[in-house]
Amino acid sequence: MTPAAAPTFSIVTICLNEAETLRATCDSIVLQPAELFEWIVIDGGSTDGTLDILATYRDHMDTLVSEPDAGIYNAMNKGVARARGEYLVFMNGGDRFVDGGALLSAASALTADVVVGDVMLGDGGDTMRYPDRLPPGFLLKRMLPHQASFIRRKTFLHCGGYDESYRIAGDFELFVRLFQNCNASYGHVPAVIAVFASGGISQSPAHRARRKRENHCIRWRYFPTYRFSMKAMREQLRMLRDRSPCPPPALPKPAK
Repeated sequence: MTPAAAPTFSIVTICLNEAETLRATCDSIVLQPAELFEWIVIDGGSTDGTLDILATYRDHMDTLVSEPDAGIYNAMNKGVARARGEYLVFMNGGDRFVDGGALLSAASALTADVVVGDVMLGDGGDTMRYPDRLPPGFLLKRMLPHQASFIRRKTFLHCGGYDESYRIAGDFELFVRLFQNCNASYGHVPAVIAVFASGGISQSPAHRARRKRENHCIRWRYFPTYRFSMKAMREQLRMLRDRSPCPPPALPKPAK
C-alpha cells in the first residue's frame, strides 16, 4: 500500500486542564481545509473535562496522546516527533486561528523556513504586525508568535527542536537559534492568522521573575552585544546573588 502523501501542515496542540478555553481552539482548527493539515494533540493528563472535549473532535485528529509530560516544550517536542507535515504550527489550548481561511493564507506564502503571520491580541484587540524582512537585532526587543508561525519541519529538526531546559521562554529560544545559529530564512504572511489568548503562563505575574531570567539567558547566549548593556549586567548580578545560573541546553534526543 502506498503511504498517504504528507500534508502541508502539521498542527500541534498541547493542553493540560484547559476545559474552559479549549473548545474555541478546536473549533478554529476543524474549520481549516482538511486536505491541508494533520492534527496532533498532546494532552498532559488532564483531569478537568478536557479529555471529554477532545473526544468530541477525535474524528478530526490524526493523533491524540494523553499522559504526563515534563513541561510545555517536552510536550511540543512529543508532537513534532509524530508529525509528517512540511510545516509545523503550534496552536495550543486557548489560542485559535482567526478564521477558516488562515491556513489557506499561510499556504500561499510558504517560501521560507519560517513564515510568520500577524496576530490579534484577544477578540477585537490590537493587531501585532510583523515585518516583511526580519531586521538585525529584531529578536533582542520583540518576540515572534508561535501561534502564527509556520516552521519547516526539516529545519526544526535540523536545528534541534525545543530546548526543554526552559519552562516559559523555549519558543523565544527556538526562534533565536533558528535565525542566529541555523541560518533559517524568514518570510511574512501579510494577514492576521491567529488570535492570541491572554492569561498564558508567559504572561502570568507569578512567573514574571522566571520569564525575565529565561529571556536574559537567551539574549546572553546568542547576542554578544547584549552582554554589555546595563540591563544584562543587573540581571547577571541578580542571578549570582540568587545562585540561579542559566541552564545548560536540553535538546530532545533525535528520534530513532
